[in-house]
Amino acid sequence: MKKILFYILLLTSFVSKAQVNVTFYGEPDELKQLKTRPLIVETLEEDPDVLKKLSKPKKAEELADYKKFIIDFNADFKIYAQKYWTFTDKMEFKTSTEIEALQKTKSKEYAVLRLIQLNDKGYWGIKTNQSIPAVAFTRIESNVGKADSKIYLPSRNLNNDKSLSEADYKYALLILQANVNWIIANDKVLNFDKYAEKMAKENVSKLKGKTLLVEDNMLAKGRTKEAAKQNYGGDLKFVSESELSDALINKAKNTAVVYTAPYGIVKSNMGIVQGSTIVYFKIIVDCETNEILWLYMPGAMNWGANMSNQLTEGEFKVMADLKII
Repeated sequence: MKKILFYILLLTSFVSKAQVNVTFYGEPDELKQLKTRPLIVETLEEDPDVLKKLSKPKKAEELADYKKFIIDFNADFKIYAQKYWTFTDKMEFKTSTEIEALQKTKSKEYAVLRLIQLNDKGYWGIKTNQSIPAVAFTRIESNVGKADSKIYLPSRNLNNDKSLSEADYKYALLILQANVNWIIANDKVLNFDKYAEKMAKENVSKLKGKTLLVEDNMLAKGRTKEAAKQNYGGDLKFVSESELSDALINKAKNTAVVYTAPYGIVKSNMGIVQGSTIVYFKIIVDCETNEILWLYMPGAMNWGANMSNQLTEGEFKVMADLKII
């Protein structure tokens, strides 16, 4: 994902502040009812505070990027929400201001699909301004910091000056809906991290024999493509972002893709040395079915699990090659 998305999320207040919180606040019966509500897809507005911060001449390029992001996101979100959201065909598009006005009337009529930022909780006495972008599906009356369901947005290296591609929207929207459907069907809440972990455990065997597409820039430093392919022992292809996206959009048969997404903030507080970094999980998705085939969540904030021990030795080696383990 291009840095502009993260930069914007550090500055804007287009929704109320949310935290890096894995919890789904919707119960199964509430999510079941939520699916039946007319859906409001939130469109972003330019934030006066951001415009003020970027008003200086030396910030002109950042200001232009910010304005472009708002335009691009709203246009794309409208298109892909209509294309990939299947819970309802009753869909409206409203600005953040219009949604806030509805909330003031105590409306409980709508479901809302919106971009949110998950901010640092401030554990261990360290508070950073970093945040994680996510899409939330929630009740209009719910506090945005306690969304009924949500999914982290993927991180990609796009070549068209956009932060997200159609494939990114498809991945996020379809998996979020699958997560909600699982909760309803099983009458049990599984936050995305645990849902993805469960799906990976159940589906990892389906990865065998599939062509695995990986973006060119994902190879670990010092590793070669030839070594990675040999380690995989199957059909491993390094492709451009556009090729990977096309495969997912067009439901390429017998093909899977590797995605990366931020999911947490790891912080250190060692005496006078303090620091933080955003951590990422890796996920493999089947292009034809959009099923999760494999998951790895590294680091101290390991909400998921390292699934690599369920792979063959060759697959384990390729995950190391691709900076997955």
